Amino acid sequence: MIEQDGAMKVDRKESLRKWVNVLVPALSLLLAGLMGPIAFTLKSTVKDLVRQELAGSQTVAASEARLKAHQDYLNEVLKRWANDFAAVREKVALRETNDYRVMLELGNRLSSIESKLELLMEDHQREKKSRGSHGDP
Repeated sequence: MIEQDGAMKVDRKESLRKWVNVLVPALSLLLAGLMGPIAFTLKSTVKDLVRQELAGSQTVAASEARLKAHQDYLNEVLKRWANDFAAVREKVALRETNDYRVMLELGNRLSSIESKLELLMEDHQREKKSRGSHGDP
């Protein structure tokens, strides 16, 4: 019963890990896909608002210069976001690879321990039999 409960917990953890490995890249791709339309909408809205505000107090040239600086800033922010998303995707892929390697290593070590325990059990049983046949207490 306890083994079954432990196996269920392991299965749940594995299932959760698989879903997280699927959802994180999917969400990053969704955000990357939405970044363009959102940025385009924000750019045009900000552009219109800035022009309206600056039209009353500044010359058109100064307004255009500030608008260009703001557009450059927005473009830089979008480039940083794209780089951040790429880094997140790389980390997810690297983590999946590292998790697989760790699990393989753990499996190998457990197999080694199991085989050593089996040898020790066999030696112990042989010693018991040899003591029993010699009449030792």
